Amino acid sequence: MGTETIANNKKSIHGDPVVTYKILALVFGVATIVTGCTSIPEGLQPVTGFEPDRYLGKWYEIARLDHSFERDLSNVSATYTRGKNDDIRVKNRGFNTKIGAWKQIEGHARFLEGDTLGSLKVSFFGPFYGGYQIIALDRQDYRYAMVTGPSRSYLWILARNKTLEESIYAELVSQADAWGFDTRQLIRVEHNLPDEKMRLAENTIKTDSKENIKMITSCPSTPNCVSSIDRDRKHFIEPLRFAGSVKDAQYRQLNVLSELNRARVVTVEDNFIEAEFTSFVFRFVDDVEFYYDDRHKVIHVKSASRVGYSDLGVNRRRVEKIRKLFSRKENNGHDQ
Repeated sequence: MGTETIANNKKSIHGDPVVTYKILALVFGVATIVTGCTSIPEGLQPVTGFEPDRYLGKWYEIARLDHSFERDLSNVSATYTRGKNDDIRVKNRGFNTKIGAWKQIEGHARFLEGDTLGSLKVSFFGPFYGGYQIIALDRQDYRYAMVTGPSRSYLWILARNKTLEESIYAELVSQADAWGFDTRQLIRVEHNLPDEKMRLAENTIKTDSKENIKMITSCPSTPNCVSSIDRDRKHFIEPLRFAGSVKDAQYRQLNVLSELNRARVVTVEDNFIEAEFTSFVFRFVDDVEFYYDDRHKVIHVKSASRVGYSDLGVNRRRVEKIRKLFSRKENNGHDQ
C-alpha cells in the first residue's frame, strides 16, 4: 500500500517541532500519509468487491503527489503479507538519493468496514492510524491501483512491476484529474536499482548473531560529532540506558524528541530512531541516531553536524539533555 501514516493533533511530523503523543507519523518514505484522519475525501469511494489476498505481495510506486516525508526517495516499494487477527503486515522501502541509503519501516493495516471494501487504516508505530483508501484497481489481474489518504493532497499510483503501460498510466491520471486531484504535481518515481541492493556504512553495530542491523556509524575526523560506538575520546559519549521493552523505550524517546525545539523524526524502525535538529538562525541541520540494544539495555547514540568543522559542543550538550529527559521519563515510568 503506499502508506506510512499519521500525524499529530497540532503539527505534522515534518513541522516544528514534533509534538508529544501527537506524533502519529514516522517518516520514511513509501507513500506516507501525515494526518490522523482515516476517512476518505468527500466525493470519492473506495473500491468494492475487494479481494485482500490478491492484493498481497509487492507493489512499486509509479507516481505520487510529493510531500516532505517522501522527498528525495526513489525506488519506492511496499510489500503486504497476512498478519495476526486478519491484519495486513506492511513493509515500506525506498532509496534516499540525497544521503545514498535505503530506508525501511514496517507496520500493519486493518479494514475499516470489512475486507471486501478497499478502505483501511494503517499504523507504523503504536496505536496511531491514518487512512488508506484504494480508489481505483485493476480488478481482473490486480496489476495496478490508485490510492489516496484523508484528503486530495495524497495520491499514489502503484503497480506490480517497476513500470506501467503509458496508456494505463494516462487513464489513471485522467481519472484522478476528474476527481479533483492536482495531477500536474505528480512525480514519476524512478526505479533504477536492483531490489536486493543495500548500501551500509563500514562501521555498524551487530547483533550477537553477527547479522547486520540498522547502522550507528562512527564519527568523522571533525570535532562536530559524538558517538557512543566511537573509540576516539574526543568523540565518545556514553550510551543511554533503559529498562523494559524496546518499544516502551522508543515511546519515551519520541516524547523526549517532541519536547525539544526544531526536532523532526525521520525514521523509526524496530531498533532504530533517526531525527534531525535544525538551528534557529542559520538553519543548519544535525543528524541524531539512536540504536536500541535490547540484550544490554542500552541505547547507542550518535549526534553529528552535516556541515562545518567545530560545533562548540552543541552535539554533546544535546545528547546530555536528551539523556536527562529520557532518564526522567524512565524514572517516572510513563511515556507522557
